[in-house]
Amino acid sequence: MGFENVYNHKAAVKESANARVNLIGEHTDYTGGYVMPTLLGFKNTIELSRNKESKFEVFSEHFNEKKIFNDFIKSQSNDWSDYIKGCLFVYFDEYKKIKLEHLNVYISSSIPLERGISSSSALCVSTLKALNSYFHTQIDEKHIAILAKKVEHDYIGVSGGIMDQMVSSIGIHGKAFFLDCLNLKYELVNFPSNWKFCLIDSEVQRNLRSSSYNDRFNELKIAEKELDVEYLGGVELNKFDSDKISSPTVIKRARHVVTENNRVLKAKECLLQDDIKQFGKLMIESHNSYSKDFEASTNDVDEIVERSIQCGALGARLTGGGFGGFTVSLIEKNKFSNWYKKINQYYPAEKIFEV
Repeated sequence: MGFENVYNHKAAVKESANARVNLIGEHTDYTGGYVMPTLLGFKNTIELSRNKESKFEVFSEHFNEKKIFNDFIKSQSNDWSDYIKGCLFVYFDEYKKIKLEHLNVYISSSIPLERGISSSSALCVSTLKALNSYFHTQIDEKHIAILAKKVEHDYIGVSGGIMDQMVSSIGIHGKAFFLDCLNLKYELVNFPSNWKFCLIDSEVQRNLRSSSYNDRFNELKIAEKELDVEYLGGVELNKFDSDKISSPTVIKRARHVVTENNRVLKAKECLLQDDIKQFGKLMIESHNSYSKDFEASTNDVDEIVERSIQCGALGARLTGGGFGGFTVSLIEKNKFSNWYKKINQYYPAEKIFEV
């Protein structure tokens, strides 16, 4: 389609943000812990221009649909355009001195939706980047991530941390993004050259609002309250006192987060020391914890993880918020073709993506 075909003139600005895959560290972000995602090649692109008819017009290539509105009131139906409304609301609320200007917005994206690789965060980050460029507000990348989280958490109503927005705004393709979610300090860590990651699409749709994501969020907040800590991320593994938690289910959820934080720290050291085999073991341990203690996997996803390892992956796990989406596998480069040939017997090429 294209911006010019929809609006009959050229866009004033164009900005993009990439999706991410989380290598290790699930549900540790909003509990003040550690995460380690990396950017994917999939990206969301936003183009903007002035609308001279005093209205906001938003066109989505994916939905092949245009929405027109004059206010930033969230829809009752969780419409895709709510993310753009939310970005506009948060941006103009943050920068009240900017004169409100009506805009044409064009969304194009190569990111598979509802697969746990943060398509929504990439949409918010790219929209805020475009607004930043259009109005020359000179917002730094970290603050764009903070505003994007505000859109998803406060406006859309999805509980979660700031990992997705941070890596989408600041990350560099080809590097691991190690983030301390409590103080937002981050490190870009090189991958050793002899290994690679690969995604497999489970084809299990996930939707954060209709899934159990918010339930898990609330269970972890109960754990923090009963342990009398502000964040589970500050609880060291050898000081985790499960006897203080009243519910067996909440114990399992908290145990996943405490052990997962420990695994992320170990995984960072593995990268720095080029210890590929141990990194793979940590990925497997992470998936087992995510599946059994956090109960965020499915039988289909567990099967993909098992098959990937049987086909030669050093590690594999469900990635993202859980309840479907992609798995990520770690494979040595010199064994990749053999792994791919075997895994391709189970899953078609269009469901397998190299990172």
